[in-house]
Amino acid sequence: MQTLFHDDVAPAPRALHSGSARADLQRRFARRLQVNPQLSRKLVSYQGNKGAVGFRWLKYKEGFSTALVRQFIERGQGTQVLDPFSGAGTTVLTAMSMGIPATGIEILPLGTLAAQAVAYAANGLPLAAFRAAAHALLDAIAAGDHADEYALKHAAITKGAFPAGTGREIANARKFIARMAEPALAPMLNVACLSVLEEVSYTRKDGQFLRWDPRSGRTVSTKLNKGPLPSFATALATRLQQMMQDFPLLKEHYAGPLPTFITGSSLTELQKLDTGQFDCVVTSPPYANRYDYTRTYALELVYLGYDDVQIKALRQALLSATVENRCKRAGLCAAWGDAPALERVFRMVDQQAALQEVLTILRDCAAELSNRNVITLLENYCTEMAVIVHELGRVVRAGGRVFMVNDNVRYHGEEVPVDLILSDFAEQCGFRCAAIWMLQRGKGNSSQQMGRFGRREIRKCVYEWVKVDE
Repeated sequence: MQTLFHDDVAPAPRALHSGSARADLQRRFARRLQVNPQLSRKLVSYQGNKGAVGFRWLKYKEGFSTALVRQFIERGQGTQVLDPFSGAGTTVLTAMSMGIPATGIEILPLGTLAAQAVAYAANGLPLAAFRAAAHALLDAIAAGDHADEYALKHAAITKGAFPAGTGREIANARKFIARMAEPALAPMLNVACLSVLEEVSYTRKDGQFLRWDPRSGRTVSTKLNKGPLPSFATALATRLQQMMQDFPLLKEHYAGPLPTFITGSSLTELQKLDTGQFDCVVTSPPYANRYDYTRTYALELVYLGYDDVQIKALRQALLSATVENRCKRAGLCAAWGDAPALERVFRMVDQQAALQEVLTILRDCAAELSNRNVITLLENYCTEMAVIVHELGRVVRAGGRVFMVNDNVRYHGEEVPVDLILSDFAEQCGFRCAAIWMLQRGKGNSSQQMGRFGRREIRKCVYEWVKVDE
């Protein structure tokens, strides 16, 4: 693969924002804004991994390709790698395949579970042991024992998702896996079960929501006909066979030092890591685009035991990217116990002129917004990302690099230059913004905004920040 990064790429001419503060910020970073013709949507999204061994087990769309991560790590000459939003583990598993120690932090438990499954399969778990466990699991499902205590306790947003027979099969599978003694096998089998839930349900993921087949008993406006549904056992047998086929290639290409997996929020977990512990960060945080992962992965969360209360709590704990998220400033102060550091971060956000310019414009036209909570969404998102950037400035050693994939957003026709705002935060936290690599083609605005404000592309970018010497 041709290398993605050339330090002599000329900056691309871009139209300046109409707002004065945003125009000033763009002029400041103009020499760093560069179109990179080697970057593609496939590289910076899950598309590049959807057929890859291991990564094809669970349809986890929030991520980027192993090819992109490998180039980041090579460019950063990483010897200790961190991903504070590790998702299904693309960064840490790629580092593992390169023989490099890595740490991944992820708040959604299904992402960590998927990454652990690949790591175990690539490092020492015998294929024979997995094959025996897989056959025993299918036998337990076929036995048809009653496992009412392991039946799914549905949340409001998942009720009616499965035919009755499918629900019984899932309960039997959960009972069998819960009683397993081998710690490496349980994640493997759970990932197999998680990966077929959508296939055997009356639902289909559609953006941040689930679409419903009327056979679920739900009243739906958009009709979805999924046709005949396979039984849970049939779909699971196919997935288990695929996982067995992947074993030899995983051991060949991914065997390496087991990553450190941390399940939790980077807003608090980063604080527990040592200063200067890492020299390379490769990550893609949630975008400020109203996307709610707790709805997208509701079936998977219910399978893992989450109820309505726990799902709502998880939604609030996620990095603020939805209109439902509440301000975390008070909670952060309580968790950190270090008011001076947080006060500096909050002041950095409150004095960021380009951000405040957008917020002021949106507040002035709040009555015209489809949802005025997008104002607090943007403020919360930038505040929490400022905390993340501040902590990266602490845990990355001098000369280390941060590579971040992110999108800008637009609300009510006003573009929010997330790339420039976060890069400004980075330069206040000990980094030098080396480049903001743009895809040749940006992202279009929504159909609603397009009809009202016209079509305008917004930047899809990769940021490269270098930690300066103390």
